[in-house]
Amino acid sequence: MPSLDYFCSRLFVESLMRAHAPQRQLRVLRVEPLPVDNSASILAVLTAGQTARPVGHFGLQVTFEADGEPARTERMVLKLKPPGHEVAGMLAGLAQACGGELARVYPGFAARSGFQHTHHRELALYAHHPSPLMPRIWGLHQDDETDEVYAILMEYFDAEEVELLNSVMQPEAWTDEHLRAALAQLAEWHAAHLVEPGAPGLPAWPDLPSEAYMQQLTPLWQGLLDNAAQHHPGLYGPERVAQLSEAIRQIPAYWAELAAAPKTLIHNDLNPRNTCFRRNAAGELQLCAYDWELATYHVPPYDVVELLSFVLDADRYHLRPHYLEYYRQQLHARTGRFADAEAFRRLAGLAALDFGLHRIGMYMMAHTVGPYPFLPRVVDSLFDTLTQLQPLRPEPAYA
Repeated sequence: MPSLDYFCSRLFVESLMRAHAPQRQLRVLRVEPLPVDNSASILAVLTAGQTARPVGHFGLQVTFEADGEPARTERMVLKLKPPGHEVAGMLAGLAQACGGELARVYPGFAARSGFQHTHHRELALYAHHPSPLMPRIWGLHQDDETDEVYAILMEYFDAEEVELLNSVMQPEAWTDEHLRAALAQLAEWHAAHLVEPGAPGLPAWPDLPSEAYMQQLTPLWQGLLDNAAQHHPGLYGPERVAQLSEAIRQIPAYWAELAAAPKTLIHNDLNPRNTCFRRNAAGELQLCAYDWELATYHVPPYDVVELLSFVLDADRYHLRPHYLEYYRQQLHARTGRFADAEAFRRLAGLAALDFGLHRIGMYMMAHTVGPYPFLPRVVDSLFDTLTQLQPLRPEPAYA
């Protein structure tokens, strides 16, 4: 395995940049280190302690010549990703540390919990779906055969030049302007990647959310819920546990509804740890989302449910229906597919059930081993979402 010095070297950086822009004449003259904050990248931080390979984000100041123009200097970040099987193994270790039923059932689902293919997925998204919603990419590298090296060379975000960088502990900083800009731009992304029910276009990923997937992983959802209730009874009291237990029981029913809805390419980790905003020359906000390694296909409001769970504190819970409706209007204007506001609220509520069972369940597993200060607030916000949207239907009474 090459060293970190090799990956941060002039030759390696030049090879990434040349492969990414083969039509250009590029020559890297100098690479110097820059400080960068790794704390927001939970998977990288957790996996770094479990592997000998260099993993994480590394700031670089790169001076290069291109197409005969004068030399220029750009700040970049080199992201060295662990292969997904190492991430999955690390998470399996967390499950064992939690003990109980979760430790027993997790090994059987470790490869299907959404993390086995993170190394391929993020590189593929940046390579095939470039968008203003993403950071500028300077180079990509994928080596499956020898050292399992997965590298992304991307723009460097400076907290003085962008807004709300890693703002997970400052939800109040997300103003109405920021939220409306984010929701409108998410609607544009989701509309561009919309796939109608039954139409070809969804990949054959083994962890793609579906009715069969959610039912097959029922023991995992129950194990994650049991773990949260056992270790965090203040957050997961009897009423909340009963609510999610009922959601697990109703997976066949509520996923029959989700299966009939259009799907889109979602970020699936869309929150203030992985987002910031730029302003253009006219002063307009542009959302930038990074860390697309968990991207998958789900109903469009899924990303919105997650984002609002992170940025709406208790004093703004009452605004959630307003923002969901604003997003619906933006999405409908681009697709013509979401005219029924009540049906759309229903769809968002069902997405919230999946978010609560899967992503929040996984967060709570990690939180049991190493606490995340932001998570209790997010859990409270999620359960308020379920209270507002009431996605669980009462079971029919039979004579």
